[in-house]
Amino acid sequence: MTAKNNVLINYKDMNHTNSFGIIRGLQFASFVVQYYGLVLDLLVLGLRRATHGFRDKSSNPFFSRFSADEARDLIQRYLTEHPDPNNENIVGYNNKKCWPRDARMRLMKHDVNLGRAVFWDIKVYFIING
Repeated sequence: MTAKNNVLINYKDMNHTNSFGIIRGLQFASFVVQYYGLVLDLLVLGLRRATHGFRDKSSNPFFSRFSADEARDLIQRYLTEHPDPNNENIVGYNNKKCWPRDARMRLMKHDVNLGRAVFWDIKVYFIING
């Protein structure tokens, strides 16, 4: 569970040990615990009951997964309500800076329009259903 990557630097009568083992071990420990918990759940429940709880029909209705056609239709409904002839939707779109640069959302026209359309759809849903 721990990595033994200790680096020893010796110069004349000075020694320095740069040890990485405990940090990497602690970062890996949560994965090991979650993995053993998953294996234990599968052993206790059995494979049939474990897969029964995670079917598509019982997924959280708040999260959405769109096909290309559904995404295009949702964007079209949003753009009919909020037209954007000059592509100004991209300007001012909130892109979280807490993520590393390579993991952030790319501010492409389709992605921004889809993000705004999903937010608009959820907002309309909660206004109608109270």
